[in-house]
Amino acid sequence: MQGQLESDLTDRGREQTEINGRVLASLDIEALYCSPLGRARQSAEIINRQLDLPIRYDARIKEWDCGDWSGELYSDVQARWPEAWAAYQADRYYYRGPNCENYPDMIARIRPFLGEVLDDSARSIAVVSHGMIGRVMVSTLAGYDEGATLGFHQPNDVLYRVTLRDGDATVDHFAAGAGPFPGVV
Repeated sequence: MQGQLESDLTDRGREQTEINGRVLASLDIEALYCSPLGRARQSAEIINRQLDLPIRYDARIKEWDCGDWSGELYSDVQARWPEAWAAYQADRYYYRGPNCENYPDMIARIRPFLGEVLDDSARSIAVVSHGMIGRVMVSTLAGYDEGATLGFHQPNDVLYRVTLRDGDATVDHFAAGAGPFPGVV
């Protein structure tokens, strides 16, 4: 569980980000927001070669804070914290591991950010963040319930697009540079 620990992009990650940058360039992006964590910064810099926009860093879109589990393999978490792991598996939405955030915590963290982004004068905005917090943002904007939020993922080669019109949200995605495809992965 990496959470908010720092890491660099892998060669594969850089390749995926190059492809994502080309997709975003085709979407007429007008504003670019980014998590301040290193791997997201590296991604935004690669993407921005195609966009040439000011990058706006915001700590509220850092990845899930997985607390004491940060840096641990899932198997190690199961072995070292068996009761906590069982409780987490039983209720992945509401349960907080030791010093961890849960989904309501992440939602509370990103709601003010999303409000500010929605007030931005730009009509087409890209947000470079992370898998879990990205899922939280998509779910919040789309109005997904708990089950739908837990029911999809954001692989590194997938871009989600949320289109908001007249109070309705439509979600589609691009995968490995292809798309858009309806819905989430």
